[in-house]
Order: sequence, then C-alpha cells, then structure tokens
Amino acid sequence: DDEIYYKIVNGNELKQLRLVLNRFRGVEYLHLREYYLDFDGEWLPTSKGFSTPLDLDTVVNLFQGLAEIMSLAESRETIEEYFGDIIRQTYTE
Repeated sequence: DDEIYYKIVNGNELKQLRLVLNRFRGVEYLHLREYYLDFDGEWLPTSKGFSTPLDLDTVVNLFQGLAEIMSLAESRETIEEYFGDIIRQTYTE
C-alpha cells in the first residue's frame, strides 16, 4: 500500500475526511475516506468511505459533479475565479 497523495477535506482533532490517492498491487486508487486518531497518535482509515480505480474518466466525472454542485450555490464567475487559481497553482508547481 503506497500512498501518493492526500488532502484533508474536513476534520477535527479526532476524525478527518481525506481524499487519498494510493497504489495497491500496481493499480492507483482514489479514496474518499474517514480517518480516526488512534491511541498511539497515528491516523488510521475506517471502513467509512469509498474507493475506485483511478482513471481520467472518473476524475473528470467527479470534477464535473462537484462543479455542478457548486454552481447550485455560486455564480459561474465566482467558481471560475476560485478554481482558476487552484488550477493555475497546480500546473505551475
């Protein structure tokens, strides 16, 4: 199990919701999973969440779905302004 990337989406001092990309047996997987802090101070995954093999179609569909959800609450200009900065940062690092 080789973790490539993770981002804490939401959390507190005992639980976190993480977006994780890892490699298992040569296949990359995308996870949205809850983690908890154990007694030794280590963050461990729970069974609460989902995982799917990573491919471009999956990522594009997730991004489109999230953009559509955001568009229900915000104007297109606000979404483009906010996500535009994130996209530009990602491709310049």
